[in-house]
This record gives sequence, structure tokens and C-alpha cells, in this order.
Amino acid sequence: MQGRAVPGTLVRNPGQGPTAAGDDASRRNEHAASVASAAGLDTAKIVAASAALSERLWRVAFAAPPMPDAYAEADLRVRDQVIALLGGSRLNPKFFPRRPTLMPQLMYAVQDPQAATERLARIVAHDPVLAADVLRLANSSRFRTTSQPIETIPRAIVVMGVDALRGLLAVAMMQPVFRASRNNFPRFPRMLWERTERAARAADAFALRVRPEDRFESQLATLLSALGPLVVYAATLEVYAQRADSRPNPSLCIELTSTLGTPMAMRIAHDWETSPRLAAVIDRSSQEPLAQALCVGELLATLSMLELQHVMTSDEALKIASSNLNLEGDLLESVRARAA
Repeated sequence: MQGRAVPGTLVRNPGQGPTAAGDDASRRNEHAASVASAAGLDTAKIVAASAALSERLWRVAFAAPPMPDAYAEADLRVRDQVIALLGGSRLNPKFFPRRPTLMPQLMYAVQDPQAATERLARIVAHDPVLAADVLRLANSSRFRTTSQPIETIPRAIVVMGVDALRGLLAVAMMQPVFRASRNNFPRFPRMLWERTERAARAADAFALRVRPEDRFESQLATLLSALGPLVVYAATLEVYAQRADSRPNPSLCIELTSTLGTPMAMRIAHDWETSPRLAAVIDRSSQEPLAQALCVGELLATLSMLELQHVMTSDEALKIASSNLNLEGDLLESVRARAA
């Protein structure tokens, strides 16, 4: 005789699929395994590996020689000027982007989960381009499960979920900042943006498995982190443009974006009045899950880009990822797939 169903579970006969309670238990076990796996991550090791890989990627972006030549006197003067220019007490609006107008609304919607759906729907409704992007994504194979098209923003939010929509809005909010507006090395902002998109997806996937409440912040931290190198790139080319005695040195551009990128990103985060936790995570010195999501996402995205540029093979990239991340089970593959 079949017993009464317990609310939240699925009564079944032998041979049927897993129960809802079984699914919940499986998800809890998967989450626990992911948390345990992430606990063994060495953030400092990941940051060092990512920095070395990023330099290889930026050598492609700046068309730099494999081994940099010695800097000329003019290059050394440019380096000093850039450091002084970006080290002032006030942010120069010529190089530092303004906070997107949508950002306060987006952060407010995140802080109040009960009203998030309604507020996010209003944000999307006021931007036709954004609304089109949301509907396109909601109708993609990732979210759409029926033949019936999704034609309204509220329905799209229900299908996608608030977390996915937050991430899409954050990406759409930042993308205009990365549009190339300079003649020298225009590949850099394009490649930086593509890596950032991949890193944000991977960070989101990592957070989903390890600490789901960090999903939006992991993507926002990734996007903010990329603004630092972009600012340094713009300032360096501006200083070179004011000098008639030299042309931009790609190796110096790589050095400056690598060394000054993170400090500039932290200044932007403070200037935009993001949370203290978010600003601290951008420093990449913490072992907390949000910092791990940022570091893991950037490493895997950089490897993905190096594959795309034929700098390394997929097997080489997987070997580097495995040796630096040591993630167990399917966590590495699931996160790596989102960076592709």
C-alpha cells in the first residue's frame, strides 16, 4: 500500500527516477564536496600562475616580442610619467571611467532579494538594447525548455532566474567601457573584454557550486578587476602620444598594465562606492570563497584565451589548470566549461 506523500518529496514506484528528496540530498552532497575541494585552493599560487599566463596573452594582444628589449631612455621617462599620473590623490576622469548609471539601481536590487525581480524588470524595461539581450538569452538553449517562445521581460526573469539576470546586467553595464577608442594596440581592450566575459562566467559557475550567495558579486568583482588594466593602457598611450621622441613600446605597456592594473581596479572600486568586501577581494590576497571565485575564473579564462590564440593546446591548458587548482570531482570541468 502506497503511503502518503511528504510535502516536498515525490512518491514513486520501484524503478522510477530519483525522488525530490534524493535530488536535494544529491545537491547537498555535491555542494559539500565542492566546498571541501575549494578549501584546499592556494590563492597566492593561482594569482602567480594567472599573472604569468596573462603576460603571455598580452604579448599576443600588444604584438610584443617573446623577450622584451632593454627600455630606451624615453620609455623609462614614460614609465615614470604614467606612475605619477595614476598615483595622484584624485582620479583623473580622462582615464578613470565614470560609474555606470545603472550600477546603484543594480546594487540596490541585489541588497533586497524580496523586491529584486520587480526592480530588475524595471531596469531592463528602460533599456531597449538590454531588453533584447535578456529575451535573446532567455530563449537560448541554456534556459528555454519548451517550444513556446519567451516574449516578455517578467517571463524571461522567471525562466532565467534573478542570479543569471543580475550577471547579464552587470556585463551589459560594463561593456561600453571596453570599446576600443585608440589606434595603438586596439586588440588589447577587445581581448581584455573577451577574457573578462569568460572569467565572469567561470567565477559564477564556481560560486554556484561553492557559495551560491556570491554569484553576482563574483561576476562584479571580475568586471571591476578588468577596469584597472584598461585604465593603465589608456594612460600609457596618452603619455606616449604627448611625446614626439618615441613610439609606444609594447613590452612597457604589458609591464605597466600588469603591475598597476590591480591597484587601479581597487581605486575604482572604492571610488564607485562598492562594498568593502568587494574592494578587498580585488586585491586577491584573501582565501575567502569570493576571492577564490575571482582567481579561479581569471586563470581558466586566460587559459581559454591562450587556446583560442593557438598559444597552447587544450591538453596543455588542462594540465596547467589541474596543477594549479587541484579541484576534485567534476568541479574543475564544470567551471572550465563556462570559461570556454
